[in-house]
Amino acid sequence: MVRRRAAALALAVLSLLSLTGCRGNFLPRARDITQVQLMRTLAFDLGEEADSVRVTVSGTTRRAGEQGQSQPPLILTREGYTVFGACFSLQKGSDGSTVDYGHVTEFVLGEEIARERLEGLIDYLERDFEMRLDTQVYLVAGATAEEAVTGSACRNSALTDRLSAISQDQSLGGRQWPYTLRYLLSQLEDNGCALLPVLTLEENPDYDPEQPGEEPEQNVTLSGLAYFGDRRLAGLLSREESRGAALLTDLCQSDSVEITLPGGAAAGITLVNASCYWEPHFDGDGRLARLVARIRVQGELSELRGAVDPFDAGQMDELERLFSAELERQAQAALDRSQSTGVDFLHLRREMVFQCPLHTGELSEHWEEWFPALELEAVVEGRIVRSYDVNRTAEGEDTL
Repeated sequence: MVRRRAAALALAVLSLLSLTGCRGNFLPRARDITQVQLMRTLAFDLGEEADSVRVTVSGTTRRAGEQGQSQPPLILTREGYTVFGACFSLQKGSDGSTVDYGHVTEFVLGEEIARERLEGLIDYLERDFEMRLDTQVYLVAGATAEEAVTGSACRNSALTDRLSAISQDQSLGGRQWPYTLRYLLSQLEDNGCALLPVLTLEENPDYDPEQPGEEPEQNVTLSGLAYFGDRRLAGLLSREESRGAALLTDLCQSDSVEITLPGGAAAGITLVNASCYWEPHFDGDGRLARLVARIRVQGELSELRGAVDPFDAGQMDELERLFSAELERQAQAALDRSQSTGVDFLHLRREMVFQCPLHTGELSEHWEEWFPALELEAVVEGRIVRSYDVNRTAEGEDTL
């Protein structure tokens, strides 16, 4: 009896499905995986025609032939009046393969599109279901994003390989690379300002025009940070200002600092840890009058040149003082650039609202008035660890 009822119910369901007009192809169409090209990098520029955009996509290196020899990455370029239109027209590769954006790991922006059409680009990246919020975002300076993709490609590597190495090498203290689409959207949503890493292209001395494809024509390097204001590219920071801005925003990456000591001696120091705390000072009328950034930095002594004794406490104290003063100068330069341009890319207002909730109303209402006259100061406390000194613990105390 139960079996008859189950069979009757199944027949009834099938009959109802036939009435809806549904067919057996309501699932996604199967595709041969060998004909699917997984893209890793999406690059965006302004197009040659008015109001158009140019999209360049690139995968990683491919294997071909019986020996599995490496082949240059697939690179495709299209123009359209919308980012969606250009990306959609690229879905079918020139060799009949299907282009898939589900594995994109980097977005690369040209200067022009970041300055003139960032809103439309971000709108597409937010809406498209294939784009991921954890995708890294970079800006190319001095060249187009397309040139960065094509110039760095060769038989053994693609732009995605270089950017992956940059993000891993620059990560400090095991932290992930912070400059993602999620980060960019959250920063722009706060006050229309943000920071992004800047890539520059340099001629590759190993490139041989007679053997194209063996080596990349150009090398891609990380040169600093760009700052955005009013939801568009506003300018580029120098390398020192970029390091200062990273220290002030707790986004400091692995970096090296060279310090020259009196007498011609020099030291190479690697940054291994950094943190920043903001100290606000309000006047008697409740006005934010002064803001001090107290930064603690730990460096690792990587090289010493000249007459310097790393076991001499006096000489190491002097080295730490010079180390702190140099980073303090760089952090102050970033503060001055933010204030002089009127672009709060350090998100100081947000920091103050978090730290001083009782002053939220005044900060939100008067920030535009207070910020230009605000006294900004950076104070750095640097400490240098001798990593090879077995007589010191991880906390820096002598064991003997």
